[in-house]
Amino acid sequence: MKFTKKIAFASVSLALTMATPAALLTQNAAFAKTTTVKQATKVKVTKKTTPFYHKDGSKFTKKKPYVYGSWKSAVAYKNTSYNVVKTVTIKGAKYYYIGNDAYLKASDVKVTATKMVKSSSTSSAKKASTSSSKTTSKKTSSTSSSSKSGSKKTSSTSSSTSSSSSSKKTSSKKTVTQIQVTKKTTPFYHKDGSKFTKKSPYVYQGWKSTVAYKGTKYKVSRTITIKGSKYYYIGNSAYLKASAVKVIASK
Repeated sequence: MKFTKKIAFASVSLALTMATPAALLTQNAAFAKTTTVKQATKVKVTKKTTPFYHKDGSKFTKKKPYVYGSWKSAVAYKNTSYNVVKTVTIKGAKYYYIGNDAYLKASDVKVTATKMVKSSSTSSAKKASTSSSKTTSKKTSSTSSSSKSGSKKTSSTSSSTSSSSSSKKTSSKKTVTQIQVTKKTTPFYHKDGSKFTKKSPYVYQGWKSTVAYKGTKYKVSRTITIKGSKYYYIGNSAYLKASAVKVIASK
């Protein structure tokens, strides 16, 4: 009987020992898991007309139309192509963001170009890691606070104050949302810093040009740096140089 108990105990110990590496492998797999997804980069309108939408799902109107340069409209027209900045979900429906605060409904267009994008899903392992580190941190903090309560309180107060002030600095930074051309004419640029040409001009809704004109306003999707200079992305693969425009709206 004693021999049988020893064998049973050894078997249980071996099973527990072997389970630990398996659990670690599962956790590591969660960290390393990556997926490649297809992302739309260009769409074409399939309906006779389709509305431009705001980010809350409401439509642009005749009184407050979608404005791009000097062109104004509440709708996009059939066979018109648009470059896609990102894909979003609004009230359960898929939309494509085309820049300048405008979205097109996925059901009204067809995707004409895509690219493959890698995305990693590490949330589960990270959450476990974060929660365990928080627990450890709390235990350590409570243990050491019994011996150094005064210094801990001072350090905690100063760290929270510094983090609060740093968050205020970060939040005070404004994002440019609209600009206006200040020069008589200024070139449209590609993302590599090269200019649009007469042979390959910037095209928007049938309007073609290599330059933007003074006084014209453009909505800004994002601000980037190209070869050391600041540029504003105005949608449809076109950029304007910051030195040739002035900021008229930000958030």
